[in-house]
Amino acid sequence: MSRVIVVGNGMVGYKFCEKLRSRSKQHEIIVYGEEPRPAYDRVHLSSYFSGSTAEDLLMAPASWYVENNVELFTGELVTELNRETKTIKTHTGKIDHYDYLVLATGSSAFVPTVEGVERHGVFVYRTIEDLNQIIDYGKKVKKAGVLGGGLLGLEAAKALLDLGLETHVVEFATRLMPRQIDDAGSAVLAHKLSQLGITIHTNKNTKKIAGNGKLEGLEFADGSSLSLEMLVISAGIRPRDELAKANGLKIHPKGGVLVDNLLRTNDDSIFAIGEVAVHNNMIYGLVAPGYEMSDVVAKQI
Repeated sequence: MSRVIVVGNGMVGYKFCEKLRSRSKQHEIIVYGEEPRPAYDRVHLSSYFSGSTAEDLLMAPASWYVENNVELFTGELVTELNRETKTIKTHTGKIDHYDYLVLATGSSAFVPTVEGVERHGVFVYRTIEDLNQIIDYGKKVKKAGVLGGGLLGLEAAKALLDLGLETHVVEFATRLMPRQIDDAGSAVLAHKLSQLGITIHTNKNTKKIAGNGKLEGLEFADGSSLSLEMLVISAGIRPRDELAKANGLKIHPKGGVLVDNLLRTNDDSIFAIGEVAVHNNMIYGLVAPGYEMSDVVAKQI
């Protein structure tokens, strides 16, 4: 019986467990995740601001893991990997052995190196813990902004709107969602968002997050500025590849674990799926490709 360890308790890690369990009852499946709860739906995070609970967002209740003989360890960050002995070690000192290792560590929010990014009132939009902090701080302010006009940034803007805040979106490019839609589509989107009450600022290069201790506004390279009391950064993602990088797995020059067409790394016992994986020089920051990757690896194992 093969022992399969999944590093990461996010959506893609959960989907892999589901796919593998549907194909075979013989493998031991163990999941380690640093977040304090089972996998939840990040795609619909904004619904948390309009009444959904953390329980509502779960991909499956904790009982699912028990019923399907999947051993789940939450709040356990895997910090070490020994490829020779095929073992992992967590931050609590727990050591475990694998026959196959699946890296589903996902990504973290990319925070640009802008002066003042450490000020009070600046947040990222990634986890339920982030959302709780945003909700708490949002009770003290009236005017908020999102740095980043991509899909997640617009989700964050809708969340701020749901908190009853005056909401602004600041985008470096000349249009919203520049990687997904063209000029005409972006113009329609900007009009719809304006109708909701969101103010759009495109073609803005943020030079400084101004304030004295806490955020007071943004200063742009063109000399203009925007007063704000709160800022949510949604400027892209960075693959969580530190575990792989520290242990000799091949990493793309721009980050992410290199995989072949079967999602295998340069170690035949280790696979990578989701936003941590780089296939054909691409990181797929969407959930659907991650689910397909889960299926591919489940078939191999």
